[in-house]
Amino acid sequence: MHSTNPKRRIIFRADGNSRIGLGHVVRSLALANMLHDAFECVFAIQEPDEALKAQILETCHGIISLPVCEPSEERFNYELVAYISEEEIVVLDGYNFGTAYQETIKSRDAQLVCIDDIHSYSFVADVVLNQAGGVDAAKYKVTSYTRLLLGPQYALLRPTFLEASKQNRAIPEGKLHLLLNLGGADPENYTLKLAQEFADLHNSVTIEIVVGSAYKHLDSLQHWLHDKPDYNLHQNLDAKQMCQLMQQCAVAVTSASGVAYEYAAVGGALFILQTADNQADLYSFLTETGVAKPYSSADLTTNVTEQLKEQVAIQRQFFDGQSDTRLRAIFKQLDLSASLILRKATIADLQLVFEWNNDPEVRQRSFNPEPILLENHTRWFTAKLEDTACIFYIAEVAGTPAAQIRFDIKDATATISYLISKDYRGKGLGHTVLQKGISKLKSEAPEVKVIEGLVQQDNTASVRAFEKAGFTYGTPDKQHPQAHRFVLELA
Repeated sequence: MHSTNPKRRIIFRADGNSRIGLGHVVRSLALANMLHDAFECVFAIQEPDEALKAQILETCHGIISLPVCEPSEERFNYELVAYISEEEIVVLDGYNFGTAYQETIKSRDAQLVCIDDIHSYSFVADVVLNQAGGVDAAKYKVTSYTRLLLGPQYALLRPTFLEASKQNRAIPEGKLHLLLNLGGADPENYTLKLAQEFADLHNSVTIEIVVGSAYKHLDSLQHWLHDKPDYNLHQNLDAKQMCQLMQQCAVAVTSASGVAYEYAAVGGALFILQTADNQADLYSFLTETGVAKPYSSADLTTNVTEQLKEQVAIQRQFFDGQSDTRLRAIFKQLDLSASLILRKATIADLQLVFEWNNDPEVRQRSFNPEPILLENHTRWFTAKLEDTACIFYIAEVAGTPAAQIRFDIKDATATISYLISKDYRGKGLGHTVLQKGISKLKSEAPEVKVIEGLVQQDNTASVRAFEKAGFTYGTPDKQHPQAHRFVLELA
């Protein structure tokens, strides 16, 4: 992150075109919309067309245009390396960003978020977000530090739909309007198939069909619609236009995708069908909870008013208009972790470390709880700085000292000691300090094969930090048998 820009940079990585659809791009942009006021949002994508570039730049501050590279190529996993440091946050949305791709990003000590809905490989991300409801966390193979955000309380809704979910849903007056939207690309052309099924409804219903810029069957759809006055075709609607159209439509038929979530946020009689394998979880959740019903043309005009009231009541239980607030809080915490930078301790830190180590809470958690005398501390600290078998770091958050971490090395084993300063406790930084310290240790002392640390059993925050950093419980230490001894073997 450049010093001229005070905002943390988030790199969003997703691909989209007429062949694979735009779902990943659209939901990544929805998240970027929630975050772009507080962060510098940059979108990395393989060779976007001009229309997609324009769509991205409506939300993001810039585009990283990547060359086309197949996921099967070895270089694919390294395509972002040149753009990433420990000061970035990276968001991945796509099915080709598997474990190896994620490991490349984490090797740069960047904070990593994966948007996922298929849980088909192991994750090493700091956060995995799946907005589908009813997902069993046990389906995910994740690291000890990964945080799972599951369910519609984290729905990736664009601002206009978030606002709509906070409003009372009025029943549209006049002739019934039905929305048909099977996604921006709809490569299998479900749009035309269902439009033809609706033909016997035309006397009582106006069909509002929406397609996106990636829809490649436009000619055949327009040809079929040329003598159908009760059908209206809409192309490339922006979020505001789409929301207004949804508010006019008491009934909607959509795929089990982001558009279903957007209509549920607006509220109405929603019918869905699964048009892709990756929609299975979302389809099950929406239909099992009653947020939506399985698509059936026979049910579309039956007691619409009652259906709308019934489904809106259910929809409001899941879409409360607060998902952006929750997600901003998550990224604020990631921002704090990304801003944490380690530097070598110097003699200028003597007083700072003295005050930290004499903090009453620190003394209470120490194996020797007695206050430390400055004279003794000065001798100890000076000796540690001069000891070639000791690596001592100060961790800073945006230039402000926030923690310390020390490694004392003997016979390829490093004993770890760390503390978080009073002002930064309770912010989830413990495992980040450990992870970044260990990463630096690996580069500076490659001979180290094992790292160990002792923690008092009642120090629950530190215990959790070691667990999240990947340590396991080892044989108790002979001198301190009541303490937890954590062990990490380095590959």
